[in-house]
Amino acid sequence: MEDDTSFKYAWFSQFEDLPRNQLRESLRGFRWILLTAEDLPNATAVWMFAELDGFFIGLDHRGSEYSSGVHNRAIHLLLIDKEQEIRGISKVICAATDSIENHLW
Repeated sequence: MEDDTSFKYAWFSQFEDLPRNQLRESLRGFRWILLTAEDLPNATAVWMFAELDGFFIGLDHRGSEYSSGVHNRAIHLLLIDKEQEIRGISKVICAATDSIENHLW
């Protein structure tokens, strides 16, 4: 977890073992929740509540093929390996070599 004057973020993996009824409350106060490709299938509750609870979702999907879906609506930042047309995501970055944290706003 990182605390900065402009934003706070946490990785979903820090919360994945929490019961679903505690997850939403635990995420409050963060500006960003960061996911990896492996997290996405297990993070439905996170991306469902992102808009309601006012946090952004950042997804580092490098290392595997990205498939668009309903979750696109909740993702604000996506890092992928190669350029592809993806709709509904605020910012898509291709071939980045640095950490996702460097691209948060």
